[in-house]
Amino acid sequence: MPLPMFLMNPNFLIELVYSIIVMVSCFVIYFKTREIYNLSSHKGIKYFSMAFLFFGITYFLRFFSKILVLSLIITGTRFLPREFDILFSLLVLYTGFMTTFYLLYGISKKRLGKILPESTDILHVLAIVLSSIVVVLNLPMLFIGVSAVLLFYMLIVVYSDYSNSKKNITQSGFLIVYFLLILFLMLNIFDILIPDFFGAIQTTILIISLSLFLLIMYKVLKILSVESNGRKKKQA
Repeated sequence: MPLPMFLMNPNFLIELVYSIIVMVSCFVIYFKTREIYNLSSHKGIKYFSMAFLFFGITYFLRFFSKILVLSLIITGTRFLPREFDILFSLLVLYTGFMTTFYLLYGISKKRLGKILPESTDILHVLAIVLSSIVVVLNLPMLFIGVSAVLLFYMLIVVYSDYSNSKKNITQSGFLIVYFLLILFLMLNIFDILIPDFFGAIQTTILIISLSLFLLIMYKVLKILSVESNGRKKKQA
């Protein structure tokens, strides 16, 4: 039996592979950073780790949606229940907001440690409220606007902190990763809710984004390797 035409579409195949690689990479980074957090109890690493967990869940949902579409086409089903579509949108928005919020928390904890509450429950409540508003009122620009403003703020903070921490290799390394991840999120917040935003250059953007994310994973694993070896030597 010949393959459906969409499977011959390079964009579909690239997006499918892209989602798988990003999803797996996020979970690898999450488990590796959790190991360091368990050794150090460093709150910044905890929030950094949680950001990748929610980012990985976002791309799991993205991958799941493509597999679902594939199965619907193969079985000849054309429509999904509206309730499923609403639930899926809520989940993607919720995990997207939480990714940004945890990054913001990790970056701002040093500066606003006395103001920010220790518990992050308020972040989950805020993410649920904002996601519900976006879905119920059909305001995708609210998600894009909030994410863009927070990411822009984080870029400024990261640049400022990096300028003052060049002597601390580990800290400056994490700040570079933050910077790259923020750029990656900026490229992808549009693609999550507006799949055709990039139009004809979408494939190029996906390839650039994937290369950027693989670079992020490489730098994180390299930093964590140095951290782990340093702690082992101290313990010895």
